[in-house]
Amino acid sequence: MTWLQEVDEFPCYHWIDGDSHVTITATTTTKRDVAGNNILLQQRARQLVQRRDVYRWSKDEVSGLPSGIDDTVAKLPADEQFRTVKSINFTTDAVKSMGSLKIAGLFVDCDDLHGYEVLARNLGGERQLYEAGRWTSDVEFGRQMMNGVNPIFIEKCRAVPPNFQVTNEMVQPFMSLSLEEEMKAGHIYICDMKIMDGLKSRDGYFNVAPICLLHVNKSKQLVPIAIQLKQGKREEEKTDNPIFLPSDSWIDWLLAKIYYQSAHSQVHQAFTHYTSCHATMEVYAMGTQRNLPDPHPIFKLLVPHLRYTMAINSRARASLINPGGVIDQFFGIGGEGLVEAWKRCGATYNVHTSNIKRWAKERGVENAEQLPGYYYRDDGIKVWDALESYASDIINEFYQTDEDVVKDEELQSWAEDIHTNGFPAYHDAPVGHGFPNKMSSKEELKVYCTLIMFTGSAQHASVNFMQYYYYRFVPNAPFGVRRPPPSKKGIADYQSILNTVPEEETAIKSVGATHLLSQYSQNEKFLGDFKLMFSEKKARTSLENLKAALTKVSKSINTRNEGLPSNMEYTAMLPEKIPNSITI
Repeated sequence: MTWLQEVDEFPCYHWIDGDSHVTITATTTTKRDVAGNNILLQQRARQLVQRRDVYRWSKDEVSGLPSGIDDTVAKLPADEQFRTVKSINFTTDAVKSMGSLKIAGLFVDCDDLHGYEVLARNLGGERQLYEAGRWTSDVEFGRQMMNGVNPIFIEKCRAVPPNFQVTNEMVQPFMSLSLEEEMKAGHIYICDMKIMDGLKSRDGYFNVAPICLLHVNKSKQLVPIAIQLKQGKREEEKTDNPIFLPSDSWIDWLLAKIYYQSAHSQVHQAFTHYTSCHATMEVYAMGTQRNLPDPHPIFKLLVPHLRYTMAINSRARASLINPGGVIDQFFGIGGEGLVEAWKRCGATYNVHTSNIKRWAKERGVENAEQLPGYYYRDDGIKVWDALESYASDIINEFYQTDEDVVKDEELQSWAEDIHTNGFPAYHDAPVGHGFPNKMSSKEELKVYCTLIMFTGSAQHASVNFMQYYYYRFVPNAPFGVRRPPPSKKGIADYQSILNTVPEEETAIKSVGATHLLSQYSQNEKFLGDFKLMFSEKKARTSLENLKAALTKVSKSINTRNEGLPSNMEYTAMLPEKIPNSITI
């Protein structure tokens, strides 16, 4: 029976349906590794020809979004389809959620803020933002800028923008030093929703493009100290555009924060969530399937992070971002505003938004002493480092030199396809889109592989799965406002808040949608659960090292959370809560 002691494994990454033809090899190889074997070369070439026939780029160069698969002419390839019953229609499912709540007697009249509290409580969940008025707190507002569902827009303020009419005299009472001195000390930060400026809104709603100035106070807490609700670039906005301050009436100040959060939440969905995660990962999935055959080491490294992304994006195009879909019906921005926002993204978006270490340095938020309590940054960098070490191990295993990378024809085609066909709307952007048209070294390959792995796993998890928590109490971050921004202080009252936030039906529909988006898939695979991707012993050892590193990250996060006040824990970057890929 000695012949059973050695086993050759043939990993298969495909569903075999009907008369499908699948080629399986036992080892991980680049094209150069099999240069003398015509049979294997022909197998690789044939597989890529077949894939390019079914993985065809969409022709949309108008919307401003990254490209994806053309799912308008045929159903998705079998390997991209959900393998369990998962019929998602974001619009009808949100409406069904509303209907279920009515039947259950949970649908209430939101004729005051208490009504929204009752609604949030009836929807369930352990933590509630409305408890003890927590959502109205400046400390809570600052915490959400760092550790909420859209934590990527905060930036160190080195100079106040000329269109932001805040002065030292306005904000100095809230600080120990002058505004200039606080900026030099690294204590002043800014969040600018300029992408919303002038966007159309759906009937009955208004869009704002606010700017918020924040300060790290003596207690090392980040708090807002000034909010301007209009950009102030147009002549008519240079007057009647007050700077709201913490010293204003509590109604004025709370209303200003609600307006800001309305813009922030819509930018989150259009840009942070969909564009930089969903749409961008579909580009990587397309480039990988079209250019890297199964035995290729980078295919094996990346494919766990591409699972079901095309499937969920196809559903989103059909019922979430389409005319008449969730965004069009429930968001103040509406469908027309959404398309214009995407076009603006094409002029500013760079894939390195999800390169958390580079992003933190570019925005000046990398210093934990100057900006403490930024757990999205701290935890995300730990996860990035673990993934980067794993990617480095795999690349070093199969590429001995930089020249090996440069001469890998399949890899170079991969980079060129993603660069050229994945981001057509971005080619004329001053900053480009950040993905190169070739790979020049092992180091560069490591960075971009880590970027892809992190974007599809940790980055998406951090901006997706907390949506229900932050959005179910609607006044905390409404997806639209029903009144134009106030042009004067001192005239708003309690009723002004109720007249501003969405009415009950729109509120519950939007909450139903975010509840759906915050759910894990039935057969979710979490970070590090890659099953059998590599048969090589060293590669498997590298995977075990990754799992050990992720375990250390989890222990570090849990230990830190144990020392935080109740309900202030940050768990979005816990590896055991991070799916490998975007499946919802």
